[in-house]
Amino acid sequence: MRAAFTILVLVTLPLLGLGQTAAELVSQADAIFQEVWQSEYTPDTHEALQSRLQEAIALYEQALEVGGEDADVLAMLSRCYYMLADIFLPQDEKARTHIQGQEYGERALRADPEFVARERDQDFVEAARAHTHLEALYWTYANWARKVDLGAQGGLLGAVFRGDDKKLRAMMERCLELDPNYLAGGPYRAMGAYWAKHPLGKDPERARELFQAAREAFPGYLENTYFLVQYYLVPQKQWEEAAQLLEEIIAA
Repeated sequence: MRAAFTILVLVTLPLLGLGQTAAELVSQADAIFQEVWQSEYTPDTHEALQSRLQEAIALYEQALEVGGEDADVLAMLSRCYYMLADIFLPQDEKARTHIQGQEYGERALRADPEFVARERDQDFVEAARAHTHLEALYWTYANWARKVDLGAQGGLLGAVFRGDDKKLRAMMERCLELDPNYLAGGPYRAMGAYWAKHPLGKDPERARELFQAAREAFPGYLENTYFLVQYYLVPQKQWEEAAQLLEEIIAA
């Protein structure tokens, strides 16, 4: 019975948006994504939330088929694939799913003719530094960086030797310029983690400053405190402050 139900779902998903415009498909996908984003995650809700997220992904992908390349839709797909890999998938499926998210993100960047022209005439770094689509930059970075963290394509050292670290830095520095408060200080956290983990150019104090900026802007957002502990206090062996902040996180 379960196998029959699974087959029915797989057959039905492509038909969900049959005959609809790209805008209608995106509207449905946005609503489903927000439902998942705002839902409390527990082991009991895991399967249902994953199914809903994959439904949103199917609708966004259908919108691309109907309406063609669209930076906003591509950026949302990059975000969805990040969430799918980060929260729902087993360890051995994460890296390749982040690669899919990165690919959608890069397509979102290149949906802008100005980005394409700058990348052609100069390079990716200069194109990223001039780009204005925050979500495309942020989620391309997020998937790309997480893929590297997971050891794909040579991991951190492989990224440095390919020059990917310069591309990642350019994208997130641009996000800091555009809106450092996105996702409760997401660019602060991401740039702080970059400087905390760079294999050949760590800058712990710069990382600390960025994490503190995130905490000051959003003191109630616990991930900002956790990043400070994980990427600065523990590596610097500041055990007392790390323990105190972890207790605050647990108490919250």
